[in-house]
Amino acid sequence: MKKILFIIVILFGCNENIQKIPMLDNLISEEKMVDVIYEMTLMSVSKGVNRRILENNGVIPEKYIFEKYNIDSLQFVLSNEFYSNDLNKYLDIYNRVKEKLQENKQIIMDSIENYKKDRAKRSLEIVKREKSKTIDSIKMKRSMMPLKKNN
Repeated sequence: MKKILFIIVILFGCNENIQKIPMLDNLISEEKMVDVIYEMTLMSVSKGVNRRILENNGVIPEKYIFEKYNIDSLQFVLSNEFYSNDLNKYLDIYNRVKEKLQENKQIIMDSIENYKKDRAKRSLEIVKREKSKTIDSIKMKRSMMPLKKNN
């Protein structure tokens, strides 16, 4: 009996918490949430490729996304919490993110592949330059060595 009463109290308590969340004055629209979550997902699944490019150029990815969509982190967190209290709406947002990822999958894959090819090409050029420097260095050392006389 105590267990049943405990479960009922928890269920009603949870419902009260859900209803206590006020409608946010600056709630991020569902469409904008889809776009923000989409870009955040791209950042997280790129395994550091895009993140590294941005950071090398002095850009912090999360800050960049928030500035791009004219929102702040608190607004995002509160909006995310608001939408997560309505499971159907929240699932709809994430399904739309998933659809957007599927639509752009080939573009994303091509972008990552091109980055890898460019990186491999740059690495190969560096190796060739270093090899050339080494060969030039050896030639210079040989040219500075005294010639051996054959007797």
